[in-house]
Amino acid sequence: MMIIPAIDIIGGKVVRLEKGDFNKEKIYSDDPLEIAKYWEKRGAEFLHIVDLDGAREGKMKNQDIITKIIENIRTPCEVGGGIRDKGDVEYFLNSGARRVILSTRAFEDPRYLEGLIGEFREKIVVGIDFSGNEVVKKGWQETTNLSPMFIVLEMQKIGVKTIVVTDMDVDGTLKGPKIERLKQILNAVHISVIVSGGISSLKDIKKLKEIKNFNLEGVIIGKALYEGKINLQEAMELC
Repeated sequence: MMIIPAIDIIGGKVVRLEKGDFNKEKIYSDDPLEIAKYWEKRGAEFLHIVDLDGAREGKMKNQDIITKIIENIRTPCEVGGGIRDKGDVEYFLNSGARRVILSTRAFEDPRYLEGLIGEFREKIVVGIDFSGNEVVKKGWQETTNLSPMFIVLEMQKIGVKTIVVTDMDVDGTLKGPKIERLKQILNAVHISVIVSGGISSLKDIKKLKEIKNFNLEGVIIGKALYEGKINLQEAMELC
């Protein structure tokens, strides 16, 4: 299980939101590249980079900053936020991203997603953000009337190899993940799952590790790392 630091970007700055609420934004750095290099020096195996402006507006806004990060570090990166079409996917993959994350377009146009999977295969990741028992989209601004489990199984059926599941009810709250919900998702699929939302301590990481499910590829951590609740090296040693 990998420990994956999150780098969320709004207006060129590294931020964290609470429960996806853009009115609850906390800035941690004016220099995303510096942050990426910081995590790389501390041994990060993978980075999760999201253009939150892009996620909300449906069009990439911080692509130049993200590209600069990818080109100046060796750590593999997955990139998401506002990625809607093939051109966006190719832009980041050609820039050196290891994987590209789709979310909104994946739910709205499954056939289009299937075409991307056919061409880019495991380089396409689908991000599934949910609140309660409903998947949300467009930067968490809209609901879908679709359950997380339904979408998870649909993505697997289409051929997606990796999904990122985020529980927005606890994301950015440091209240801990909902382990039973995550167990249900992990037990329902045979593809790689990266979990996100609410991780607050090494104890939370231990609980995830204790699930002992080979589908659990990694855990994305944001606020707990930036506020010193979790030491990256200690978390990696634990895993």
